Amino acid sequence: MRIAFFSECYAPVTNGVVTSLTTLRSALIKRGHTVYLFAAGQPHPNDDELVFRLPDLPFPRHPYHWARPFSRPDIDFRELNVELIHCHHPFTVGKLGAELAKRHKLPMVYTAHTLYDDMIELSRSQLVRKVGPKAMRNHVRRFCARADCVIVPSNHTRTALTEDGVFANFEVIPSGVAPMSAPADARIRLRSMIHMDDAAPLLLQVSRLGPEKRVDLLIRAVALLTKRNLPPDIAGFRVAIVGDGQRRHRLQELAAELHVEDRIYFAGEQPFHSIGAWYAAADIFVLSSPEETQGLTIVEAMAAGLPCIAVAHGGPRELVVDHETGRLTAFSHEAFADAIESLLRDAPLRYRMGQRGLERAGLYTPDTMAEGVLRVYRQVLAQHCSAI
Repeated sequence: MRIAFFSECYAPVTNGVVTSLTTLRSALIKRGHTVYLFAAGQPHPNDDELVFRLPDLPFPRHPYHWARPFSRPDIDFRELNVELIHCHHPFTVGKLGAELAKRHKLPMVYTAHTLYDDMIELSRSQLVRKVGPKAMRNHVRRFCARADCVIVPSNHTRTALTEDGVFANFEVIPSGVAPMSAPADARIRLRSMIHMDDAAPLLLQVSRLGPEKRVDLLIRAVALLTKRNLPPDIAGFRVAIVGDGQRRHRLQELAAELHVEDRIYFAGEQPFHSIGAWYAAADIFVLSSPEETQGLTIVEAMAAGLPCIAVAHGGPRELVVDHETGRLTAFSHEAFADAIESLLRDAPLRYRMGQRGLERAGLYTPDTMAEGVLRVYRQVLAQHCSAI
């Protein structure tokens, strides 16, 4: 099968969408399929011959680079003999994919990785918060109407889109996670780098530091925990936050204001190949975001044998089994702190939850994702052929 992916972002950008589409593309190519990729950005040394870049515009104070309006690939698309188009964003590049699908009479599949109206509601601009969500819902609704199938990573995402008035042929296919490796000395080396011994518990959050991730909730929970009477063997716990974004400076300021700057290590953005080492160094994974459509980092953490603590909202509710693979909490720093403390105090429980999470991570493999997506491709191709 010859497939064309269209995405607003790709390597070297690191986020859940890039991880998901890269994992899917690799799994499809492994099965003998040809997968072209059209994405915004400058050519990258790791791009293969099937990756086509579109001229981009940097998004102010944001790691993403958006394609310039009316961008077109510098090739004859017909010569690629594409059979199906798969869009991963509904914006400039996704619109290009939809237009090419219409022009060349090809089926189009769209994966709704993100609920954009929820993100817009967190804008600093009052005007954007007022008019943006409705405008975005209308835009996504129109784009989904152009797709032969809309893939969503969770039931939560499907429900949210349906409530926003999207009527589409939905398929729930969670993103898969490729196994991560770590050097044998990763735990000792990273803990030494942040000046902590092997006995003290280390909490880890891996996420972009944007407003929707609500890392402030984690920092406030840490501040609350430092005021509690914790046993000496866990009182020296630390937190590593891997990721970067426009809120980093403010989060560092908040940590200082709450006098926990010595507890929290901001590791910044890390190369994807090094993330496995951070999971190996940690004892508990935490995710404070209430805006996850799935929560890929939770799957990564479970695959690393870590118990997971997450806010009981969105996709994580479908990943974390409360009291079995981790804890689901209310969206408050008090509840988050309580969940963290319960696992800090019980090392055997952490181990049991981690082992159960490791088993559960087997449900979210690249092969499982690829099989589900190929099933969708075959269905829409069969429907498209019968309609011609």
